[in-house]
Amino acid sequence: MIGSLDTLVQHMDAVTEHFMRKTAENWGDYPRGVTPREEVWNAGNVSLLKFESPENAQGTPLLIIPSLINRWYILDVTEETSFIREFAARRPTFLIDWGYPGTEVGHLPLSHYYHKTIMRAIRQIRKMTGCEKVDMLGYCIGGTMAYVFSCLEPDLVDHLVLLTAPLSFKEAGILANYANTFPVEEFSASMEKMPGWMLAFSFQFIQPMGAYQKTRMFHQKCDNEGFKKLFNAMERWIADPVDFPARAYYELLTDLYQDDLLSQGRLETAEGRLVDPACRRARTLILNAAKDHIAPLTTTGLPVNDQGPVSQVTIPSGHIGITTGKNCKDACKKAIEFIMN
Repeated sequence: MIGSLDTLVQHMDAVTEHFMRKTAENWGDYPRGVTPREEVWNAGNVSLLKFESPENAQGTPLLIIPSLINRWYILDVTEETSFIREFAARRPTFLIDWGYPGTEVGHLPLSHYYHKTIMRAIRQIRKMTGCEKVDMLGYCIGGTMAYVFSCLEPDLVDHLVLLTAPLSFKEAGILANYANTFPVEEFSASMEKMPGWMLAFSFQFIQPMGAYQKTRMFHQKCDNEGFKKLFNAMERWIADPVDFPARAYYELLTDLYQDDLLSQGRLETAEGRLVDPACRRARTLILNAAKDHIAPLTTTGLPVNDQGPVSQVTIPSGHIGITTGKNCKDACKKAIEFIMN
């Protein structure tokens, strides 16, 4: 058995080395995000990006809220898979880049991100465009934050797309087990951030055979130019981890995963404002993924006391695949159709 494992590891190493050597020369300088953009506002590590749009791209501006856990350009990783490219061709499109938070923001609560920062970004967008409201798309935990904001500030959000966004954490699968066993008090007492590399390892443990399966796929497809381009762009994104500020991470695990306060209508901001799902009025699309192991379908439903307008589309994909896999164009099309109506 040990000999077989050694052989397997050697095979994985050899195939990976061959693949990377073959692709690095062509794609080593591939950009982090492919749609032209400019920074129009910043506060510390956080920036508001505006993407280049044609002159006829009019209407309600779209604000994209990416996850705090990974870099934003998963939604813009190649021209062929980019959600942002498609949105910016039709609407003024903005995105909050959370940057690379350090220990200096370790004391900030989660509500600093899902309320104060988003509010400041929208003020800037309103100033630039003259529009009273924005449309919003949130991905993963960014979708959770976008939803919370729409409950706190219902007059500011018109359309809301929740892309694989967990809202109910009672049956969150393996991540709920992780949150319930993570030593949150010891972490809070000893660390000013959750290191990005540690978060990356924790996601690898969720699918322990993922590395081998990916290596097999390398071996089968490494002569395909389209595959090489997407693979290298994705590997660069995976290798670009982001630290999670300590207090915000503590509240993510306790308030959301452990206590499930959002779905119960009991979540509060640091200032004591209640996040009441009954207040949401934005027209909302739940765009989830049937094979999602990060935000399983059981987590993406609205809280019981949220009776606002909502529709749902389920894509036969996984959590990352919905943004870059074979069904990503269909997912993007559904989001665009919803926002444009």
